[in-house]
Amino acid sequence: MQIKFTKNEMEKLLELLSIADWVLTSMDVEEDERKDDYLKLLQKLYHEAYESGMTKEIEYDEDAKDYYLSEDWEEETQVRDFIEEYEDASFWEELTFRLADRDIDRKMNGKTPKNFEEHVAMFTKIQSKYEEEFEKNRLENLEVVSGKKETKKTVAKATAAKKAPTKKTAVKPAQTKKTTAKPAQAKKSVAKSQTKKTKK
Repeated sequence: MQIKFTKNEMEKLLELLSIADWVLTSMDVEEDERKDDYLKLLQKLYHEAYESGMTKEIEYDEDAKDYYLSEDWEEETQVRDFIEEYEDASFWEELTFRLADRDIDRKMNGKTPKNFEEHVAMFTKIQSKYEEEFEKNRLENLEVVSGKKETKKTVAKATAAKKAPTKKTAVKPAQTKKTTAKPAQAKKSVAKSQTKKTKK
């Protein structure tokens, strides 16, 4: 099979290959043999482009014996724009999806929704809240909340303070009020932080 390309079509093909190469290998920390055939095909296509005179777009590394897309050439294309747009959209999509999925698991306490429609309704409602929050504030209000252990510890201290003998000279009304308010404050902090983690 033979396919003829114009110079402009070959450049667009190389841009497509650049995007594919990025998706395939940009997150690799070690070699993955599942990708060998794909990488060999990329090298074959880069070689053909290089041999056809596209030396501005393709560079050859004598030491590694591999062909690479020229960084200078890539900067003149829309490749990076497309990749960044995809990564940004994918980030928010995954963030809201996983947060909504987590919240449903917590709400159901390990149980399964009655039916698919119920699950979709719950998921859509929760995900929409996260989408609205992140669209308005991005990551400004997203924080890691102190673990439940600290909350329980605060409650335990407050309970112990209530049971302890009170001395008129040592415990003032204002101090007692402040101590008993700690559990509520801890719960409010957790709820507030969880609410602030809401979008698709």
